[in-house]
Amino acid sequence: MNIFKAEQWNLENLLPIFEEYRVAQGMMQNPDRTFAFLSNRIRFSESIFFIAVDSNKSAVGFVQLYPRISSLRLQRYWQLADIFVREIKDKNEIYAELLAKAKEFVRYTQSTWLVTEQLSEYQPLLEHEGFRRNPQKNIFELNLTD
Repeated sequence: MNIFKAEQWNLENLLPIFEEYRVAQGMMQNPDRTFAFLSNRIRFSESIFFIAVDSNKSAVGFVQLYPRISSLRLQRYWQLADIFVREIKDKNEIYAELLAKAKEFVRYTQSTWLVTEQLSEYQPLLEHEGFRRNPQKNIFELNLTD
């Protein structure tokens, strides 16, 4: 297993696994739009992707991090926005390796805070990796297209 930071030249490897993730989340396939989305996030350094590839150089998982800034903490922190691993034998181990890579990157950027809003199905894995649930946080959404 090899995990590395995605760059523009890795998009052909990232695209199929990201589309698989989107479909698993109930979205319709749209490879052209997905390619543009991924390309723009990477090109403009709006997010960081780490890709896990197997011995055949096929992507089997990824994690996506977005930079955030806390005025109260006076520091940058990172939001783990998306993480996905194909249904394969070593899924939980790869998931843990992607989380480890994310934590390594957060430390590398001299930040000490990584947050996520993952589904409850991943709660045991997140807690095993040191994440703690904050029951006081709520999310509010405003849809400006209405």
